[in-house]
Amino acid sequence: MSSNISIRPLSSLPDQDLGRMIFDKTWAMDAGTEITPNLLQAMIHSGAYLSGAFIDSNCVGAAFAFPATTGGLHLHSHMTAVLDSFRDKGIGYALKVDQYKWAKKNNYKEITWTFDPLVARNAKLNILKLGVDISAYYPNFYGDMPDELNAGDESDRVMASLKVLGDAPTSRSVISTPDKSAVLIAIPDDIVAIRGKDLAENLRWRRSVRDEFVSALARGGKVIGFSANNEYVVRILK
Repeated sequence: MSSNISIRPLSSLPDQDLGRMIFDKTWAMDAGTEITPNLLQAMIHSGAYLSGAFIDSNCVGAAFAFPATTGGLHLHSHMTAVLDSFRDKGIGYALKVDQYKWAKKNNYKEITWTFDPLVARNAKLNILKLGVDISAYYPNFYGDMPDELNAGDESDRVMASLKVLGDAPTSRSVISTPDKSAVLIAIPDDIVAIRGKDLAENLRWRRSVRDEFVSALARGGKVIGFSANNEYVVRILK
């Protein structure tokens, strides 16, 4: 992680606009915004989490989470984004660690969030660096999404669950040699690039991974790691 990253809350209205700018650049739409200023202000005032990542006083990433009660009180992280030109510098991880520490300080025992199971960099961050568990697979969870990043795709998501226990999340190592009994669910190196060039190929990957994931979880499967070959490693427990 770059040493000149700083993370701080975005509490004031001008600061909230910095976070909204990050989200709107990441999930760009022809019109509208990911979250309106009045709703964001109401949620922050009522105890939601919004922090920004800064390099040289410039906001280059942001994360937003709110209290949730499905399955018991916990923190649900709805959006975490980093500007394209600042990716692969540890900023997303720094935001998640800050969120984890904020959750612990505010007595949350768990954080959940969804992520696209086809995006390899997100899988590696979540499964390996943050050590999350996958609790469910939701086909087309958000329905049709109007932003440029997701347009034309089906919004399948897995639900990540992170227990708030120690001072920081516990990472996992890459599984270089998966057990022969494990189910391996392969994903492409860069689904975003595929989506931009060949939507049909993107959807073939989408539906294949969906079928494999849903089948594995229905048989009592548990994601125990991620392989060196871009595969979810699933142990069947039943």
